[in-house]
Amino acid sequence: MKEKYEADMKKKRIIKLVVCIVLLVVAVKGVLIYHNYRSEKERMSQKPYFTKYKLTATEMGILDGEYHMKITPNVAEINPDDWPDYSYYTIEATKDTEVVVTVMNYWMFDHRSVYDHGGWEKAEEYGITTDNRLTVDWVMKNPRKATEIMDSMVNNGDIFQYMKKRIYPVYEEITGINPGE
Repeated sequence: MKEKYEADMKKKRIIKLVVCIVLLVVAVKGVLIYHNYRSEKERMSQKPYFTKYKLTATEMGILDGEYHMKITPNVAEINPDDWPDYSYYTIEATKDTEVVVTVMNYWMFDHRSVYDHGGWEKAEEYGITTDNRLTVDWVMKNPRKATEIMDSMVNNGDIFQYMKKRIYPVYEEITGINPGE
């Protein structure tokens, strides 16, 4: 009888120990799941940044839409697993980037339109003047400042989105070269 009692007590202790271990594992797993959830929520709440310059999505949009740079990989193909670090993205000047820079220089320093007053003032803040013109090289080395200059142009530089209709004719007028050919 005593042996049966001791065997039952041993079974109860083993069962209690197993239940405690299971509860402990469930609790630890719950804490880990919650920690992962919070980490993921914090990661996803951050704003994404692109290129080695850690540019914002808005800045990338200006480089793509107004400066007509080639962005690799395509911004439309964002991999959510990498969020928010897209520093592996690259920007590359195109022929149209050269056209844009030429027309910007003309409008800011030769034409000096009152409408682009904000653009040439912002450019002068960064040392870009009539004697020290904006260059594609400077834009590539200073993309954030370049986007600020573009954003300071009339209508935030939206006219530069219309290359064939609006910018090519001005470029041809300035240089005598039709960039659309």
